[in-house]
Amino acid sequence: MKNKLIFAFFIPLLVSGVSVQAQRYVQQRINSEDGRSSLILFNSGTTARDLVLSDHEKFFSEILNLPAGSKMVRTESAKLFSDFSDEKYQLYHQGIKVEFANYILHYIKGNLVSMSGEIYNTGEVNTHADLSESVALNKAVKYIGAKILMSNTKHGKDMGYQPKGELVLIPVQASDGNYRLLLSYKFDIFSAEPFVRSHIYVDANSGDILFDDPIMKHAGENGYGKQANAIGAENKSKSDLLSVFVAGSAQTRYSGTKTIETTLLNGKYVLRDNTRGGGVNTYTNNNGDYTNLVKTDITDTDNNWTTAEHSSTGNDVALDVQWGVEKTYDYFKNTFNRNSYDNQGAVLNSYVHVRNSWENAAWTGSEMVYGDGATTFKPLGAFDVTAHELGHAVCQTTAQLAYQRESGALNEGFSDIWGAVVENAYAPEKQNFLIGEEITKVSPNYLRSLSNPNSGLSKQPDTYKGTYWKDATTTGCAFPSQTQNDYCGVHTNSGVINYWFYLLVMGGTGTNDIGNSFNVTGIGFEKAAKIAYRLETSYLTANSNYTNAMTYGIQSAKDLFGTDSAEHIAVQNAFYAVGLGTAYNGGTPVTDTQAPTAPQLAASSTTQNSTALSWSGSTDNVSVTGYDVYKGTSLLGSTSATTYSVTGLSPSTSYSFTVKAKDAAGNISLASNSVSITTSPASTATYCTSSANSTADERISNVVFANINKASTGTSGYENFTSVIGNVTKGSSYAITITPYWSSTKYSEAYAVYIDFNGDGDFTDAGELAWSKAASTTSPVSGNITIPTAAVTGDTRMRVIMKYSSLPTSACGTFSYGQVEDYTLRIASSGTVSSLTAETLTDNNTISVYPNPVKDVINIKSRSGLEFRYQLVDSLGKVVLSGETKSQSVNVESLLPGVYVLSLDNGKEKSTQKIIKK
Repeated sequence: MKNKLIFAFFIPLLVSGVSVQAQRYVQQRINSEDGRSSLILFNSGTTARDLVLSDHEKFFSEILNLPAGSKMVRTESAKLFSDFSDEKYQLYHQGIKVEFANYILHYIKGNLVSMSGEIYNTGEVNTHADLSESVALNKAVKYIGAKILMSNTKHGKDMGYQPKGELVLIPVQASDGNYRLLLSYKFDIFSAEPFVRSHIYVDANSGDILFDDPIMKHAGENGYGKQANAIGAENKSKSDLLSVFVAGSAQTRYSGTKTIETTLLNGKYVLRDNTRGGGVNTYTNNNGDYTNLVKTDITDTDNNWTTAEHSSTGNDVALDVQWGVEKTYDYFKNTFNRNSYDNQGAVLNSYVHVRNSWENAAWTGSEMVYGDGATTFKPLGAFDVTAHELGHAVCQTTAQLAYQRESGALNEGFSDIWGAVVENAYAPEKQNFLIGEEITKVSPNYLRSLSNPNSGLSKQPDTYKGTYWKDATTTGCAFPSQTQNDYCGVHTNSGVINYWFYLLVMGGTGTNDIGNSFNVTGIGFEKAAKIAYRLETSYLTANSNYTNAMTYGIQSAKDLFGTDSAEHIAVQNAFYAVGLGTAYNGGTPVTDTQAPTAPQLAASSTTQNSTALSWSGSTDNVSVTGYDVYKGTSLLGSTSATTYSVTGLSPSTSYSFTVKAKDAAGNISLASNSVSITTSPASTATYCTSSANSTADERISNVVFANINKASTGTSGYENFTSVIGNVTKGSSYAITITPYWSSTKYSEAYAVYIDFNGDGDFTDAGELAWSKAASTTSPVSGNITIPTAAVTGDTRMRVIMKYSSLPTSACGTFSYGQVEDYTLRIASSGTVSSLTAETLTDNNTISVYPNPVKDVINIKSRSGLEFRYQLVDSLGKVVLSGETKSQSVNVESLLPGVYVLSLDNGKEKSTQKIIKK
């Protein structure tokens, strides 16, 4: 019998329950919004360092209040540049590693000054695996779609690669933003065909794929991640090679004539540099596939590598790669005393001429591979590309930023930063703040711009959640995917940290996308790079987000240059410029004591067991970080959204609800207005059960019908979404859209929607198969459903079925592959308004706003006919749009989907209304 899996949602461990004795060490705690990560500053002159040296388990137990069975284990100790050193600790629970849960102790001149990291509650988690490692491996390989594993190739055997599994506890983020720890197998899946490498996490009990963290990083496509340590035959000592190390002259394709290190081997010079770490080597793959990379040397007879000799074969780009990797190694070694990406002297192998007309370059986890380009790119071996890829490698062995959502955007951004920094150090004549300007053929002839992220082949935001921002939340981007959403916007949202770095270097003034006027004084490349390096390598951890980056970035500047220094001021103002935090106020930041405004609460869609709460976004002098939802005097939960679904209520029972807003300083608003509801009587209908046996390959991603728009994050064969209500009217027709989710291969799926129109508790009556769609790989599928005029009024059941290969023959029973979801339909009589309309937050009925929900343009109609000044505020209380209306309309096409509050004022009329952006 399978053990029952207990989901333990994270609670802030770093705020309460901490040993009183431990407080003697702590000067200040700065917690993330969810309490998961923190920066802890220690009082000077305390004995915290002595306790770490004598009993680090007691130290962490006191500071972090670790539950029984959990302990921190030291994994790394590093002397950094100047007077800085770090010690890194990994959380284990009952001997199992808790993935991403690290804390780093920061020492300056031997004194323990601070610690930072992220942690998860291990109080109640399952540590027993029902699945064997071999079964889990098969599921991981199937998910990747691997036809040939690298372990079955000569190259893989040379590397010593094997897809060995490791049992870990991985934090999985739920749709409410909280994390749960699940036992999983972690595999390094390196596929030769197709060419992909990822850390795949397989649920050790259900077999579901929990997380795909790409190891391989590409320059020209959306597909990045992490790398493993290099093991290959080149990682040998210099004494093993009967060769002569010499300097050659190379006429590179993109950077002119440069000096490179080569090796005289068997009478010819080859691109092997054994003077740096474990070696810097460049080979040609002769346009062979990456199913089996071959170390074929590129040779020269006199060590004068000229264009005339090597451009006809395209090998001139190999000279760029050799020089670029050497210089990137030099930058990190000379500036930060870092010996290769892992600081252990790992070998750096590169292959040019990979595949035919391949429009890409990648760090595979063990080496770099470069294509020759075709219509979009020239050969992809430019200097900033090599530095970018090795920047990812540095991230892998330091911050280990998970390759999805905001952490993935930071991963991408830091690689762009190192591309700019290394290029400036050794080729300042180039356009240092452009990425890919020498390899991009199509307009505007560069991939990304740090100085103007809105431009470039990749349109990026320069403000946090501003123009071009991609929704990275679990509700807006449920399943990170390379092909469907770029792992929830990692290549797009990286523009924010890129622009922060540009302003830190060069300075600038202006007004950002959320209306903040900024003024940043630049501090130059050298100082900015030191701050960025300390931020990435000493403070950021796997799931760090932009708020963490701001907190830790400011601390990094203080560490290096002092509190209230010009560098500290520049860092803080640069973060403010990109929409994060506050501007420097002329001294040590004043403690924020101002509470947010109280929300305005409403309830809707009440059933026998649930109700939907929504409220206007509160405002704050800094920013609103979230909301606490109360049932009576009991805290139900917290959310960063302006909606909350309350479930588990009893039929025919009255309840009252309130909401309070909170900010980053811990200030809490007054309670909202109290809203009372009475749940519906208990239903006498008992519906049959229906479920798929497996959702491993396919499941439902999204259902849209009437005002239902449900991003389905559940992975069970049956999901009960009856708390989600669709309002419909008899005689009206509504579009139905269903989007499938495939873990890898696109399978042929069939669909059926059943509605109990007569409310008798089954789906067997005539017309209750409301819509169906034959099997296909179309995504999404859509059609229309008309509500019969004879349908009963009130609440009834709607069942959505997605089934592999063939149409469902019944609304009941089980089938092999797919998913079933149930919803509630609230049917109104003809002529009754049941669709979702704007909730007017004032009593003014002289102003109408339509359509709502809105896709692109809001139209405004008023008695005066005068133009309005308008302001749109998002769910976090930030102004996202403002100005004056033109032709009685406001264009909201640039806004992300969600709920906003629209304020209108023309001097005679005022209105505040809730707007839903589709």
